[in-house]
Amino acid sequence: MRLPAMLKALANGINPETGEPIAAGSTANKPEAIRMLFTLVEALSVETEKHRLTSEERQRYNLTEGRSAKSHFPGTDEQKGVVARHFGQNESIEAPGSEFERSARAVAIQLEKMGLIAAARRLAYV
Repeated sequence: MRLPAMLKALANGINPETGEPIAAGSTANKPEAIRMLFTLVEALSVETEKHRLTSEERQRYNLTEGRSAKSHFPGTDEQKGVVARHFGQNESIEAPGSEFERSARAVAIQLEKMGLIAAARRLAYV
């Protein structure tokens, strides 16, 4: 049983573990306790709305966390093609990363997904 349901049962005078009525003299049956329990049920039942960051806010946050600005942003098909071309020209994995504000690890992961490098090589970029 979830916490709000347990508190609601208590507020209604029911022991949530046994389903039996709570004794009349119990602290849980006092009006103040019942009001408090219903208030808690209401507070816990309200769903909080998540604040979604804009792209610019996410990029600033990434930089403050020591990551590249585009960390955890999907790459475009064009960027993926450029990464593959750079790699095909025997350039380092870091080269396209700096061009697109991506970490070497992100580039290595993308190259692995495209089948251009093995997992063992990707693991070198942690």
